[in-house]
Amino acid sequence: MIKKFEEFNRDKTLYLFDFDDTLVKSPSFNDLAIQYLKEDVTIETLLNKSVNIIGAKLSSLKWQDNKIYIFDPDKNFKEVGNWVRKGKRLYLTTPNAFNTADISLPTSVTSIIDIYNSTENKCIVTARNESIRRKIIKKLKEFGIDIPKYGLHMAPTGTKNLGNWKGEKIVEILKNNQQFDSAIFYDDNRKFISSAKRIVKEKLPNIKFKAIKI
Repeated sequence: MIKKFEEFNRDKTLYLFDFDDTLVKSPSFNDLAIQYLKEDVTIETLLNKSVNIIGAKLSSLKWQDNKIYIFDPDKNFKEVGNWVRKGKRLYLTTPNAFNTADISLPTSVTSIIDIYNSTENKCIVTARNESIRRKIIKKLKEFGIDIPKYGLHMAPTGTKNLGNWKGEKIVEILKNNQQFDSAIFYDDNRKFISSAKRIVKEKLPNIKFKAIKI
C-alpha cells in the first residue's frame, strides 16, 4: 500500500478517504443483530421493524457467514424494505435507520489513520447520512482526527445508489479543485470502489485515479 501511496506527486494529489471501516472501526448491523438473536436486546427495535414489514417473526431469523436470513423456499414473504431475495433465502440488509443511530457510531480508529494524518490534501467521502454530520464531527474530534482540508462529504437524505453518489461526489470535488491532476481513494467496499473508478474514468479521463481496497 505504501508503494501505491508514493506513486503520485503529493502536492498535486487529492487523497479521498471513506469513513466507516476505512478510517474508523464501526459495529455492523449484522454483528449487533446476531448478538441480539443470541439473547442481547440492544437492537431489538430495528429487528422488530424489519420482520414486521414482511409479516415474519423474530424466531424465523437464522444466520450464517455473518448474514441474517429467513429460509423461504415457497416465497411466502415479499422482497420489500431492507430484504433481498437470493434463491430460497430472504436476506436481511441493513435498515436505513441503523446508519443514523448512535449504536452504529465508530468505536476506534484503523491503521489507515496514519496515512490520513500524513497527508494535507485530503477529504472524507462517506455514505453516512448528512443528517448526523454533528455526530460524525464529534467522533472525529473524539478520536483526534483532523477535519479534512477539502471537506467532510456526506450522503444527502434519500440517496439510493451510494456507490454512484460517491463517484459523482469525487468528480465534483476534483472539478472544484483543479490544482490536482491525480487522486487516491481509500474504501473498504468493492462495489463503491468499482462505481467510483468507472465514473471518474468516464467524466475525468485526464485525472490519474487509483482506488485502494482496505
